[in-house]
Amino acid sequence: MDTSAAYSTETERRILQAATDIFLLKGRDGARMQEIADKAGINKAMLHYYFRSKDKLYEQVFIVQLEQFFTGLLDAIPETDDVHAFLEHFIDSYMDSMAANEGLVRFIIWEIQSGAHLMPAFIQTMFSKRGYRKPLFLVKIEQAIDKGQMRNVEPVNFVISLIGLCAYPFIARPVLEKVLGGLSISSAEFLAQRKTEILQLIWNGIRPE
Repeated sequence: MDTSAAYSTETERRILQAATDIFLLKGRDGARMQEIADKAGINKAMLHYYFRSKDKLYEQVFIVQLEQFFTGLLDAIPETDDVHAFLEHFIDSYMDSMAANEGLVRFIIWEIQSGAHLMPAFIQTMFSKRGYRKPLFLVKIEQAIDKGQMRNVEPVNFVISLIGLCAYPFIARPVLEKVLGGLSISSAEFLAQRKTEILQLIWNGIRPE
């Protein structure tokens, strides 16, 4: 992934791209500043000049990657009052984004395991910039319930279930692909089947009587 757009100098761009490649591969704990400096083609002193510590560099990389991921995801969701269409587009966009960003999936898992210090504030800021006081998904579900477009489910639990159904195959990919022989989580065939199954399961459970 290209992290260069927000940084003004060629050295900064090289550092951020090198750090992105290594952090996505090894995580914060597995990465070494000397390794990042070598990959960027600079010495370690210059790396510390631009980014004073590994934690600060990691934070910059993580925020850029999250912003690219969530911006693409939110931009792909259409402005519609039809809850079925909204769910279909959300499932499609979310799963495509996860499939195209395997390294970021690991990145997010590592961040969650370490306490998820960066993600909550970032996600809240992303929604706030778009004029939402709460996550877009909750807004859409609450509106659909109020309009009688779906059953009166508990919105927070519904959103957690929806995200879990979409994300689980990518989180558990190493196990699923080994246990279920021949399965390829990121294949076009599996993704198409999975999207259809999730939408049908969700919709059959929430559609109005």
